[in-house]
Amino acid sequence: MHRRLALIDLSPTGNQPIANEDGEILVVFNGEIYNHRELRIDLQRRGHRFRGTSDTEVLVHLYEDMGERLVDQLRGIFAFALYDRRRHALLLARDRYGVKPLFYATIGGEWVFASEIKAIAAHPRFRPSLDRQACYDYLGLGYVPEPATGFANVLALRPGATLRIALEEQPRETMFHRTVARPDGERLAGPATDEVANRLLRAVDAQAVADVPVAALLSGGIDSSLVVAAHCRTNRGPISTFNVRFPDASDDETATAVAVAQHCRTQHQVIDLPDQALSPDGVLDLLRHFDQPFADTSFIPTYGISRAIRDRGIICTLSGDGGDEGFGGYPSFWRLNRLVQLMRLPEWLQHAAHDAGNRLTTWTQDLGRQVSKAAALAQAGRDAPAVLLAGLANYLNEDQKAELVPPAARFGLEPVYRLYEVEPEPETADLEALSQRLTESLFTVSLPSDMLRKVDMMSMRASIEVRVPLLDDAVVEFGLGLPHRLKTDGRTGKQVLRALASRWLPRSVARHPKHGFQIPLDRMVPPGFHAALEDLLLAPAARTRGVFDQTLLRTWLQAFRERAAGGSLSRGGLYQRIFTALGLEIWLRAFGLSW
Repeated sequence: MHRRLALIDLSPTGNQPIANEDGEILVVFNGEIYNHRELRIDLQRRGHRFRGTSDTEVLVHLYEDMGERLVDQLRGIFAFALYDRRRHALLLARDRYGVKPLFYATIGGEWVFASEIKAIAAHPRFRPSLDRQACYDYLGLGYVPEPATGFANVLALRPGATLRIALEEQPRETMFHRTVARPDGERLAGPATDEVANRLLRAVDAQAVADVPVAALLSGGIDSSLVVAAHCRTNRGPISTFNVRFPDASDDETATAVAVAQHCRTQHQVIDLPDQALSPDGVLDLLRHFDQPFADTSFIPTYGISRAIRDRGIICTLSGDGGDEGFGGYPSFWRLNRLVQLMRLPEWLQHAAHDAGNRLTTWTQDLGRQVSKAAALAQAGRDAPAVLLAGLANYLNEDQKAELVPPAARFGLEPVYRLYEVEPEPETADLEALSQRLTESLFTVSLPSDMLRKVDMMSMRASIEVRVPLLDDAVVEFGLGLPHRLKTDGRTGKQVLRALASRWLPRSVARHPKHGFQIPLDRMVPPGFHAALEDLLLAPAARTRGVFDQTLLRTWLQAFRERAAGGSLSRGGLYQRIFTALGLEIWLRAFGLSW
């Protein structure tokens, strides 16, 4: 079954599946090919005949000429399945960075594929099977790292991959793209800013094309603000922009979003989350929708704004996703500076710093936690850079997971470090090499499995397509070539994007600190939420009862109820742990699984 959200060619000729002239090649497609017009012109010159104007139709004709290598010509976000009747062959393909999802399974000798796992689970012979390793990885990360899904019998097609399935042949997965950072130490800030401006303008101009109105998500951060500013410079006319307002001033960026909207003269609307968004039923319903364990709480405002935009009749938006990964926007990048300094200290001084951090926690919890964690990461990073990179990504490290999960439940399971291992290993305390590996791991692990999964699941639930100009191939390629010094000055990130913001936007926006899109969950949930949490997680029939240490879980729940963070846990660390436990429990119940 195929359901289409039509943005290009709204006529029946755009309905899927779409076939070539003789009906021997058919395709179903999800996404957008931004260079489809140029490809179409070239194909028509070579004698191909088109029935309509959709980007999807380009795929069958391009396949006739190029076979599986058609993906090399595509600029866009896509997941598609193409069937070649002559060769009895099925080709699955997914875009370079995993913007569009694609899952597959074999059930009773049949290959089944879909954009969401729930479609595969609807197969009458599907029997869910637990992948304990994937779920154990989830406990540390807050998401299941692809190609795993949480199910032992369902996989995600990797970003930048094709999978060919043919009669009497072994299935063959081929990587047509690998994200590799190649920093150029000769780059200068001024020319780099000029170049990224040109590439971003071209990307936004290409992605603003649709047969329906296109809006933009404007959080108030650097990335979304630059996308909106670029749109205003393309002379495509005024654009509607939207942001979510949070009641907690420390997490709310509405003032900055409004300042950008006024500067760019957009038609701006501020969205307040409805009470239902944070009710137990509302949150649990969204968690079930993910079809796998998921604990990034920013899915709540992501769905809230998507639903509000759809209610206003808009089905296509631009967003700022992808800028942090390519241009050094996460705190991990500037933390690397301090970690490398620590790694260069004698080992006895590193141990002293770790002990000092533990003692500081008695008087100043936040500073003590930061010093202690940094010293521990530096010690580990001297011998195993993969441990350091995993530590920068984890909410729970391997020791903390071991405290939560008893030995019997984690027997035979591997640490998450393996996901961050690379060949060759970067030299100890080599800042540029570690920054390069960090960038690559963000693109291969968290971007497709967390950030883009969240956006796709929540926006498509509201029937909205989100386009990501900062993940345009040319923009990403440029970001991957930036040296570490053009990503961070050791205090803030995205130096090149901030320089561009100082040209295009009010100076206050360029200096605006990174907030992210996290929801202040402990300060926003209604009183009944705590009781619902405890009923689910502490119930005798809880699916995670044999997985989690019950004393530790009760301690977390009590602290969360009292809005108190103590000892080694920050506010965010506390509610992230609670939500991680909740995400696993809800998923296990939804599919009748046990650990």
